[in-house]
Amino acid sequence: MNDTFKGCRVIATITNQDNPSQAVDILYVAKDNGFATSGIMTHFGVREIFMPAYLVIKDLELMGSIIAVILEEISKAHEAERSFEYSPVMEVLGQEYTLRRAGEYMMLEEVF
Repeated sequence: MNDTFKGCRVIATITNQDNPSQAVDILYVAKDNGFATSGIMTHFGVREIFMPAYLVIKDLELMGSIIAVILEEISKAHEAERSFEYSPVMEVLGQEYTLRRAGEYMMLEEVF
């Protein structure tokens, strides 16, 4: 875990079923009032994802599923030795979400 996440609590871990060494933690980042991944940069060389607290509190399981789908896409690109770029818009269960660059993160936000 890098210095950015010192003092943050791990609330969940998502492990790649095909490669268990590729584990990504979901951390509670109190100072930023949200949750961030830790491990995407280490394993794949792309930005970590940040989720505002209200999204996670609204539906923890859904947010975990969204992160898992994104991780699967990153892993497939990595295995195929292709570069990966985050999609700026995605739809999950009829709801649109955006991913935009925000500081050191990719910020996951709900489209209203």
